[in-house]
Amino acid sequence: MKGSLLLDAVLVLLPSLSLALLVTAHLVLVAALAVRTPRWRAPLAFVVPPLAPFWAAKEKLRRWPWIWLGALVAYAVTLTLASLG
Repeated sequence: MKGSLLLDAVLVLLPSLSLALLVTAHLVLVAALAVRTPRWRAPLAFVVPPLAPFWAAKEKLRRWPWIWLGALVAYAVTLTLASLG
């Protein structure tokens, strides 16, 4: 019973935390794009999320695009596991 409660807590927390990291990374990337030219990329990357890490990588922002991608994968995997469990 105790292990089941722990598993339930993990299956609730991990998707939530990975989504929070994904949203944070996305906002950081959009903000970084907003201060670089051309500035029109920031609002477009805000509404078309895959553009944010792509353009950020082209702007030599090396760490945050990988964090964005890792958070996306973590969210997809943990959400799938949570829906199965």
